[in-house]
Amino acid sequence: MNTLSGINCFSCLRPQPNPHTQSVAASGQWTTTEPTKRLPPPSREDQRQALLEAAKSGRLAVRQIELAEEASYLDSNSTPRTFTLAQQGMPCSSRTAEQKWTVGIVDPNCLYVYKKNAASKWLEYGPAADKPDEKLLPDLQSLAEKSDEIREQTWWNVYPPFTSGHLEPDGMFSLPKLNEYKYDASMPTSLYFYHPARSEIVVTHYGKADIKCFFVVGDTFKNISDILQEKKQCEQALKIEPLPLVVFDHHTGSAEVCFDDELDFEHLALVEHSLDIFKSFWNIRFNTLKSMMNLLPMRTQTEALRSGFTIPPDDQHKWQQAIELVSDPCSFSCQRLSALKESGLPIHRCFCHEGTVTSLLDMLLISELKRFNNEPREQSVPDQEDEALQVLKLLLKSGAIPTARGLSIIKTMGSNGQLFLPPALFNCMAAAFAPFRFLTLQNLWNIPLTRCWGGIVEFNRICKKYDHQQLQSCLREGLSRERLFQKPTLDTLESHLLALFHFGAVLDDKVLDRVKRDLAHCDDNMRVIDNLSVAGFIEWVQGLWWERNTHSLYRNWETHVTEAREQLAKLKQSLDLPNYRHASLKPMLQFLVDAFSKPPVLPDNVGDNEDTILKVLQHYYRRPGPERVIASLGYFFPDTWKHGSCSHALRARNNGLWYMELLEKYQAYSFTPQEKSLLPLAIIYQGAACEDVERSAEKTKSADYFKRDLTGHYPESLLNDMALAIVNMKNKAGDKAEQNLSESVSCYLHVLRFAVLMDKIRSKGVSPNFPGLTMAQRRIPDASDLDLPPHLATDSASEQDFKTEFQQHLEAAMHGAADLVQVQTKHPWKPTLDKRENPYIQVYGLVPDGKKITMQFDLTAEPVQRMNRFIDDNVRRKIAKQAGIITCSDPSHKTCKADQNKGITYGIHNSWYDLSQVRVPAAMTLLEKMQFEHDPSLLSPATLQAIEEEVQRLKSEGIRMNHGSLTRETLNSEEAQKVLKDRGIAVISEKRPHFSSDVGFTQEPEILVPKKIAKPD
Repeated sequence: MNTLSGINCFSCLRPQPNPHTQSVAASGQWTTTEPTKRLPPPSREDQRQALLEAAKSGRLAVRQIELAEEASYLDSNSTPRTFTLAQQGMPCSSRTAEQKWTVGIVDPNCLYVYKKNAASKWLEYGPAADKPDEKLLPDLQSLAEKSDEIREQTWWNVYPPFTSGHLEPDGMFSLPKLNEYKYDASMPTSLYFYHPARSEIVVTHYGKADIKCFFVVGDTFKNISDILQEKKQCEQALKIEPLPLVVFDHHTGSAEVCFDDELDFEHLALVEHSLDIFKSFWNIRFNTLKSMMNLLPMRTQTEALRSGFTIPPDDQHKWQQAIELVSDPCSFSCQRLSALKESGLPIHRCFCHEGTVTSLLDMLLISELKRFNNEPREQSVPDQEDEALQVLKLLLKSGAIPTARGLSIIKTMGSNGQLFLPPALFNCMAAAFAPFRFLTLQNLWNIPLTRCWGGIVEFNRICKKYDHQQLQSCLREGLSRERLFQKPTLDTLESHLLALFHFGAVLDDKVLDRVKRDLAHCDDNMRVIDNLSVAGFIEWVQGLWWERNTHSLYRNWETHVTEAREQLAKLKQSLDLPNYRHASLKPMLQFLVDAFSKPPVLPDNVGDNEDTILKVLQHYYRRPGPERVIASLGYFFPDTWKHGSCSHALRARNNGLWYMELLEKYQAYSFTPQEKSLLPLAIIYQGAACEDVERSAEKTKSADYFKRDLTGHYPESLLNDMALAIVNMKNKAGDKAEQNLSESVSCYLHVLRFAVLMDKIRSKGVSPNFPGLTMAQRRIPDASDLDLPPHLATDSASEQDFKTEFQQHLEAAMHGAADLVQVQTKHPWKPTLDKRENPYIQVYGLVPDGKKITMQFDLTAEPVQRMNRFIDDNVRRKIAKQAGIITCSDPSHKTCKADQNKGITYGIHNSWYDLSQVRVPAAMTLLEKMQFEHDPSLLSPATLQAIEEEVQRLKSEGIRMNHGSLTRETLNSEEAQKVLKDRGIAVISEKRPHFSSDVGFTQEPEILVPKKIAKPD
């Protein structure tokens, strides 16, 4: 059986200890050949790091389980089970049943069995293992490699979608085939169409002790409390101890490992469910708020929710005072509440109180509702009503918003006795939060339209969407016994009837008959409304209908609505409320803004490396800045959060690196090791705040981030100098403000400007006379734009014979940078922006999808490696060209001289297999890589010699075709075995477990399997 050793930490990994749960005996690890020795449980951090490493290296396998079917298996341990490797691009289908959970194992035992075909999800049961002609299910490593190959073809390939051939049973190779749709995903993270991308493996004998984590995808719309509840249910059902939670981002392939106490807090579920109000009332698109929160690590999410809704112990006495000031009408005091605000109490925020999420605004509305509706009018205290209004205005000015509890008061007006808000308070609420899309006319029954601007505007909005039948229904309800028993004033009822008449409601015989029937049981002495008897009331209604034209509210309704809107606008302005509806959410969602404001957690090895750059890109380029968080909730999320995407930042960094190498080569500047480490980071940081703040403030804000994040990792003086250079990037080169800069700051500024402006050609295009360094040629970029050192820029010449050595080196590298831009940004359906005589992508017959590549740079967990791969591929293309190896797009493959007997071609068909066979000299510098395409003579003798050796090797050996997936028939062929042996692959016979649907897991027949060996000399 094929067994992987894994990481030592997992040889003793056990779930988290739980003092309330009896330990469960281990049922074995990932092998069936010998028992696993029990060792002490590892620490929490050991578990975290081991799971992170397993996810990163493709050794974490997950499976959806359902207790009913899984429990019997875990008890019997008999049938092989399918698992899916957790990898970037893995399918993320929604669960089919609520009782299904996803668990993870590490270093799984893979079972070799045959499948129906390479793309099949289902195993071939029944036939003997040595008989089927179908393809062999690979081992764990082979599956990971195959998935990497698919991702390369789907997301990164810049060639026409050719295969690289295939080894046949007769020892011959089939020619490469053009498969236009096999790996053509409409979205760069969509791999649902091709099952091998699923990386499905078959595992033998896994038990409860092998389950190492509970697994969820990172972009789930489930609440964290619900996830923790499901995790607990899974643990209880399987009778296992608490598991770590792995939060996996299938778009990027990155993972986060959390433990229960890092996520859970007392009111987590209550707080999360209270956020539903933003979807229902604030009209935020479905799951947008959750999607925004998912841009944060899950632990950061819970920290933000905890800080945003729980009251710190030190502030509890202040909050108690504030609660008393808004709950008791006798204690209303705007002055005292304002004093609490001045002391630092955030009176606008929501908080958990007595088992619910509420706010001071909610409490004030409830208090006023009770006072206004329960207190006899003759006993009302004007001072209390006025003070309540002032307290309400203070809360609204502070940014308070109602929670579901506060909105329920408005929702139930008119349907619960006579309950309604005082008109002055309703006006303020309407000015701040209208329209109330949940309101009906019944909610407004007890609000007099003649004295309430908010009532008029909302009544108008509701009636405008009603048809005649609905208006007639509203008229019948307005005159119903239920309405009259609420004892509305005659003035209120009259204003409502006149408004309905204006919109087309008709007091016809049907309505009058309905009113008479409703009131038929009433005695003649009974007063229906004010002093009107039943007969008097009906007569009053008829008179109002006949004389409606004499009433201003009927005749001039639109004028009244316009005046009401103007009054509400003035009131809103007096409350300092923003016009943009979602902007008023900022105080309430300040916890989210604060979470996005926190600095990134940089790795221990801070510097110009993959780990640091990935953290910076994730924090500043792959999500909005804190200034843009609230505004972004009102729109669909963009494909990339920065117009200057991650690929732009990485190319700019690349420009800076080779430009620094060039400046040192010609002794224009000499950079210290710390400067060489920090300056590339400054190039990436200079765009950190772009599009988040005003354009004039972008560089200043980016410099602040730069200093904040890297303080303690580099000398303070060096950070200050580079930050000053970032700030001065907003000025045009040669600005007077730069005359007083120190020599070192000026040097950093030169490099920053050059690096960033060089990449402007992604949008400006490449002119025919690129790079146009002569001062007489005003092209973009020219020497002035690039801010070249003065003594070097002034020597620029247009004629080749008069160009200095520095200019030749610079122009060749700039051409290389332009080539890189074209490969990564060319849109497949748009004309090229490369206007040079020999456009790069046309020279090499490339068909890149720039949009897809740009999006993938915003997703990949290896941004630096990916950028370096593109740079090296450009070098490989030139080396192959010198060896006479062409880009082949000929279906017959005559032009690439394909030899099916030897399995070689002299053509490049793809980058994932063919081009990768070309070797780049190990000692080749970045500057040389950028220059190689356009002026190889500038390279060092050692590099030229290494390139020549590789050219000769390629001329002799060509490009090998791919042996592809191997069928049983191919493995059994002596001709094919000989070819595989020449390529370092032996075909051996091994006993492998085989599952049969007839007799179960009982056979271990010998089957042929490929095994890598040392290639013979």
